[in-house]
Amino acid sequence: MTRRPVAVLLASALVWLVAAGLVPASPAPAQEAAQKAPQEAPREAREPKQEQDLAQPAGEPKLDVEAVSRKQPLLLQRALAELEGARADRSPRLFFVGFAGYGWEAVFKREALAVRALFDERFGTRGRSLTLVNHPSTVDDIALASPANLERVLQHIGGVMNPDTDTLFLFLTSHGRKNLFAVDMPGFAFDALSPAALGSMLDRARIKNRVVVVSACHAGSFIPRLADPTTLVIAAAHADRTSFGCEDRREWTYFGDAFFNRALRQERSFERAFWLARRTIGRWEARERLVRSLPQIAGGEALRSRLDEIASGTQ
Repeated sequence: MTRRPVAVLLASALVWLVAAGLVPASPAPAQEAAQKAPQEAPREAREPKQEQDLAQPAGEPKLDVEAVSRKQPLLLQRALAELEGARADRSPRLFFVGFAGYGWEAVFKREALAVRALFDERFGTRGRSLTLVNHPSTVDDIALASPANLERVLQHIGGVMNPDTDTLFLFLTSHGRKNLFAVDMPGFAFDALSPAALGSMLDRARIKNRVVVVSACHAGSFIPRLADPTTLVIAAAHADRTSFGCEDRREWTYFGDAFFNRALRQERSFERAFWLARRTIGRWEARERLVRSLPQIAGGEALRSRLDEIASGTQ
């Protein structure tokens, strides 16, 4: 028998494996895209052109929905019990509520928890902060980000806040469409939040002084209903634009990284941090040739002196 060179045998074997589908002939386009990070995009970027839309991925994580539902009153009661109560003195306080609405991707969970930690450390909200999260990994420890749970949290905080001196910072992160903020958890059927629904919750809770940050596509559509002299609204995108950075493996969305993770670590003023973040996002989007998201800010005129106290660290 004639002996074939080793290189020929290896080449033949490789051809057979490719033909059998056991070895890819070349890297898949999606894999190539995932390996390309923007030139000056967020550090955690993997697939920068993902939009914060309402698309639902295939495959539902397995959860014991009944067991998770039964835990909600206890988890919520425990979180509320850790908050400071009402105080007789009138020194201003800042309260923080985070709401990670979309349970199919972990980026929103990571972002909401990281922002709470930032506010506890940098703005002194420890003992006055909590987060509601939709994600299978947190169902044993954190109450779900459902409209009902959000309503109960706002009612409780409204009852312990001094309406004249205290301020609520409400941060919501998820996918979105115009006039809708996605609230979705595997196995559950939650209603999306509309501007009217969120505004009514805040009004019923009698929380007058508030900063509301909505990080989602078309978040600017929440501004007409929510923004007023005592409500500063910051939106990750114009009402007619999408925002970016919601890919599951990321630590932050584009807006979350630019505003919270970068600007607010160097600037304590929410308004000045917003303008820093908007410029940063504009650079990232221009270099990626994305349609600009155009983050928005409105309202809060009567809050300026109170927010200046927060920015100066005297509150």
